[in-house]
Amino acid sequence: MKAISEEKKQMQIYEALNLKERAFISLVGAGGKSTFFNRLAQELSKQKKKIILTTTTHMFTWQLTPFIKKGNLIEADDEKVMEENIKKCFYQDKNREIVLIHYRIKEKEEEKISGPAPFYLDKWWKEKLADYFLVEADGAAGRPVKAPASHEPVIPSSTTDLVGMIGIDVLGLSLQEENVFRSQIFSQLTGLKLGEKIGIEALSLLICHPEGLFKGAPQDCRCHLFINKVEDSKDRKMAKELTFQVLKTCHQRISDIIIGAAGQKEVVIELIKEEKAL
Repeated sequence: MKAISEEKKQMQIYEALNLKERAFISLVGAGGKSTFFNRLAQELSKQKKKIILTTTTHMFTWQLTPFIKKGNLIEADDEKVMEENIKKCFYQDKNREIVLIHYRIKEKEEEKISGPAPFYLDKWWKEKLADYFLVEADGAAGRPVKAPASHEPVIPSSTTDLVGMIGIDVLGLSLQEENVFRSQIFSQLTGLKLGEKIGIEALSLLICHPEGLFKGAPQDCRCHLFINKVEDSKDRKMAKELTFQVLKTCHQRISDIIIGAAGQKEVVIELIKEEKAL
């Protein structure tokens, strides 16, 4: 970014992302994706648009429970049947959100769901079945940070806005599996050894590495970095330091950086973006 502007005003997530009238939003990374997903879905549902909520990986059933209302849950093991039901639901009520579930699985005695294949989500986007698609495209097992394996993340090619999430609370913790999902891969990407403390530089390397946070990003999509769990002045100081390091390292791929706390009343604390030339 040649010039950076900082906006310190209250705004909603969709405003910070500067979403267009239609947007395909995919979430990757760790450190609060589920909370972010729920907050953004709530915001979008107030826009009186057609919205599809789903996942290309596995989500806990409870993550989508707030959006499962009468008539808006489509659960089918055949995407063609799912497509017919989507059209039927939106024909009956255009201003609604629809939850798509492909199948349910049991994992460690907790129920998870899977969504339709990316091929169908891309198809439905091109056919304009909905105005907004909101997709969780990565799993992190509840850790504040993750490094993607070879098969991850699963990002639909139609994604217009890719949100990569990092939990600022990982700074200062040791590099081990209980703190970082796929800690061995994190070590390979950043050069940090297992057991060493995670600092600004290592986190920045994960964010900026081609095989790191934004791995597999579609060529033309906008990449938004969301630094989450910034809840006090100490967190904010660390988030600003991380922002500076990221901008210095890989600014050309990231459209903007949002500093915030998805679990708080006011989610967006600060927005840092490219300043448009006059």
